[in-house]
Amino acid sequence: MATVLLALGVLGGGMPAADAKESFHDEAGRVIYTIDDDGIVSMFENSPTDLTLSVTRGTSEKMQPRITSVSPESILAGTTTVLKLQGENLIGATVKMSLPGVEVKPYTGKPRLLDIPLYVPGNTPAGEVTVEVTTPIGSTKTTFKVSEFQIGGSAPVRRDAGDRQAVSTAVPVSCPEGMVGVAAERGGFCIEINQTFSGDVRKAEKICAAERKRLCTVSEWRTACEETSAGKIPLKNMIGDWEWTGTQAIREVPGQATEYGATGDLNAVLLGQSDCTTTRHLQTWRTESIAGRCCK
Repeated sequence: MATVLLALGVLGGGMPAADAKESFHDEAGRVIYTIDDDGIVSMFENSPTDLTLSVTRGTSEKMQPRITSVSPESILAGTTTVLKLQGENLIGATVKMSLPGVEVKPYTGKPRLLDIPLYVPGNTPAGEVTVEVTTPIGSTKTTFKVSEFQIGGSAPVRRDAGDRQAVSTAVPVSCPEGMVGVAAERGGFCIEINQTFSGDVRKAEKICAAERKRLCTVSEWRTACEETSAGKIPLKNMIGDWEWTGTQAIREVPGQATEYGATGDLNAVLLGQSDCTTTRHLQTWRTESIAGRCCK
């Protein structure tokens, strides 16, 4: 049975035991797992200030990641939500969706919980999505369902058998104050006229979520930028500063091991410095202050 030790300052920054045979680090360089010569695994929970909050130890078999519950079990296409995965041994976990269109926002694993912000595009087909959860010690899988995009109410849109769900590409009928509508192939959306905040990616997401909005995807931002450049919509300050988008990508780090599920750094995609298309990738754990605007 795994042993849990509450450290609260005693263990400092989570440094591995001197006899550790292997050690694994998070994106900030903090130790999250060690394996000793006897094969005993130690899992470190660290605070943002590098304080070790707890250490869990056990055999490799007992320290495998496990998922015991998923909430919500069903997510409506066209919405942003937080997928809660409860289980065991989830420190340092990364997730991979079987459906590429589902956008995963920054998240941090706790020993028994993964809170994963998701955006499911409106054109995502209804069905089951498999979530693969991987830590340096092993992997496991779970599922949730996507329900079809709905317009103007809680009841599914009627359609003839065999017809695919159509997403309106037109400009939204109305947008909140301070936003304008944009037509787009993946569905019309609203975007803020000007930059409304500056901060790191976590602050950016929280500010948009507090207004029941979200960060724009790369596709949305580029469409809005091109429409602005063509004089079709009155957006301000689209070019000249980097801006946050809600799109993220895993980028491999030269020399970084790829075994045990380590696939590289999670990066936010930025746009707007010099034109509508050039991108910059910024690791999500960095605290650099970047301007941004929200979409809806």
